[in-house]
Amino acid sequence: MRSALAAVMTATLLLSGSARAAADLSGKWTLSGDIQGNAVNLDCAFTEAADARLSGRCQVNGMEAVDVSGVVKGPAVEFSFTVAGYTLNYSGKIDGDAMAGAIDVAGASGTFSGSRAKG
Repeated sequence: MRSALAAVMTATLLLSGSARAAADLSGKWTLSGDIQGNAVNLDCAFTEAADARLSGRCQVNGMEAVDVSGVVKGPAVEFSFTVAGYTLNYSGKIDGDAMAGAIDVAGASGTFSGSRAKG
């Protein structure tokens, strides 16, 4: 009985580790957002480190790319960047190759959604 329980626990740990790896945000993403009627479109290249820190660069509305930093906690992601003197804070949930959530900037809020680039 104990060996069966140990086998189940080991399998659970292995599966949870592979599920974590599947949530890795590293890669290119396209995100579309809206803050009170203002479009915020991002083309991002993210890198997720082993310690779940997120970094990268995002091109905002076709302008010059800006540095991004954040963190991934299971299915949750938070990242931010500053453009034109405003810091945009994103928080959302990851679902495979898609993510969606909220944007906060200077007392205003909005929503975003997006997907990982194929290929």
